[in-house]
Amino acid sequence: MGRNSRLLFSSLLVLFLAGCGALKQKPVPLEERLSTPKTSPVYDYQGFIIARGSMHNHTIYSDGCRTAEELVQQARNEGIAVLTFTDHREGRMCLTKNICGDLGGVDSPRVGYKKYSELVHRLANENKGMIIIYGQETVPYLWNERAFPFPLGRGGNWHFTTYGIEDTEVYEEMPARKGISTRKEKEPGMEPYINWVDYMVSKGGFVFLAHPDVADNQWIATVHSWSPAATDFPPKLLRLSGVAITPEGFTGVGKPGGTWDQSLFEYLAGLRQKPLWAWGEADYHCPPTDLRRGTTLFYLQGFSEPEVFKAMEKGMMVALMGDEFQDVFVTEFSVGDRKPAPEKIMFGQSLKIAGAPVIKFSLNKEIPVTEARLIRNGKIVFTGRSANFEFKDEEAAAKRTPVYYRVELEGQGPYETGKGSRLFTNPVFVDWNK
Repeated sequence: MGRNSRLLFSSLLVLFLAGCGALKQKPVPLEERLSTPKTSPVYDYQGFIIARGSMHNHTIYSDGCRTAEELVQQARNEGIAVLTFTDHREGRMCLTKNICGDLGGVDSPRVGYKKYSELVHRLANENKGMIIIYGQETVPYLWNERAFPFPLGRGGNWHFTTYGIEDTEVYEEMPARKGISTRKEKEPGMEPYINWVDYMVSKGGFVFLAHPDVADNQWIATVHSWSPAATDFPPKLLRLSGVAITPEGFTGVGKPGGTWDQSLFEYLAGLRQKPLWAWGEADYHCPPTDLRRGTTLFYLQGFSEPEVFKAMEKGMMVALMGDEFQDVFVTEFSVGDRKPAPEKIMFGQSLKIAGAPVIKFSLNKEIPVTEARLIRNGKIVFTGRSANFEFKDEEAAAKRTPVYYRVELEGQGPYETGKGSRLFTNPVFVDWNK
């Protein structure tokens, strides 16, 4: 093999490793151990335990800067009640049979699914005041779209996180690619992603699309890595459990009429068996970011891992980001008609009513917002300058077609991916009594 060929192959391998996102970083020690957390980890409200969750986090087992033990302590510092470990799957990856590299991820020979699972479960047993969940982040497929003159890697930033799978053999046998060709390959379309999502869900897992509005465009030596954002993935993956709407999903997927709304339309039309839920993820790797970069509030009946999975199943979650939203929670999101709504917290529920829907929304305290939006079937039907509001939807009553409602609060700061303050509820579905 000539010098130029070795350079090309080495660059492509490095690109592959970087695209999969599991290159090692230098560990950074945790400097403080707070006795009082920065925010409350749980709230008790009208029979609910509202637990603050940090979803999608990395340690030194892939490309994070914290040890597993220090990540747990950091979660205590920040007031995290539900902490997930989702290190990258990508371990030993190859260009050919003889050109391989070790990314250090969970699939690495030095780690392995069993060892990683045992680590997370040990930490869960040792930290009873916190719910610690075993998960994983995966790149299902990466390919080389252009061999010469400059290789073009595709799919490296299309990441998914999975939860709720205890059998490590499921991960070992999942249909996710473990290599990339040095030759030009055809674009595979959505088939490998559909197959992978369907497999993980069929094994009892919850699958969430990570950072869907983030594109990839970088050069490493003579190799180009480019992939658009995965904004259009949700309507195409009919068994996808959910999508990370904060902090890197609200400008495309989560905007009114975006692909989250398109997916909810699919559910109304009977094309999806289950709704697509939204949540917040931290995608935490290293300081100076923290575990509350994107947060999920879980509405639980009891403080346990099964209750968290039940909330994932039923959409009993609120996604938020930004400092001003860190110490708030939703005290009412209800839909009724002439009678009082059956419950105050109705995320994910389906109901039938007779008259014009009356939607009520409130937080535990008033905070300044740039705009509060009530969204019906992808369209904004009400806006206000208060986080607490009530709206009667006469237009929906006149049409009497199935609808859903969701709420978005926009706080201070720019309307840009990863910036500003936002809060999103999951929808309430409404049909009509005949």
